[in-house]
Amino acid sequence: MIIDFAKPVPIFPLNACVLLPHATAPLHIFEDRYRKMVHAALDGSGLIAMATFEGETWRNNYEGTPPIRPCVCVGYIARHERLKDGRYNILLQGLCRARVDHENTPTHYRTALLKPFDNDPPKGVDLEPCREQIETLFKDPLLRQWAQIGAVRNLLSKEIPTAAMLDLAVMALCRCNRDRYEMLAEPCPCERAEWLRKMLMRTRDTLSRAQRQGTCTSDDGVALN
Repeated sequence: MIIDFAKPVPIFPLNACVLLPHATAPLHIFEDRYRKMVHAALDGSGLIAMATFEGETWRNNYEGTPPIRPCVCVGYIARHERLKDGRYNILLQGLCRARVDHENTPTHYRTALLKPFDNDPPKGVDLEPCREQIETLFKDPLLRQWAQIGAVRNLLSKEIPTAAMLDLAVMALCRCNRDRYEMLAEPCPCERAEWLRKMLMRTRDTLSRAQRQGTCTSDDGVALN
């Protein structure tokens, strides 16, 4: 899908949801301003940029325009259901990373001009070795006891580009929004691949220690079965 970055994009900020490109987020839209946002998006490009709040000031100024973090995920409304009372259930499909270049004065909802920053691997760098390392870890007997690993393996195929594989894996395996945002804000897929590899290695080490201790879960709450 071609995105016209010369036009402002609606901003939907949340505290507990970080979306990455290639992944999807089911969202229930109930506030009046965001109902208007979805209605306008459906009448237009279908685009909404998922953002996250910066700090905790949003708790006291949620109805206003509390600061947001600079990196967002531009998404497309892939499916929607309009309920009788005007609420919406939507499925937002992540498309690309972008930074807020200029936020407009809000009318009904927030909008901003964005700049994309999804980068290709540095020239001459092949992502295939990174992919092979990660897919080898997916097959590790210890890590396969982690239920989410099975879900990721079912999603992936050789036809999926490595950059998409990385984003889907992070969304499936990482429940920490701070880490998800770090991966959203990281422009280089090589760095994202290395982060995921290290996260899988740490998880494997934790599972190994938990197994030796005879516990059912690891130190960070990962179930062994």
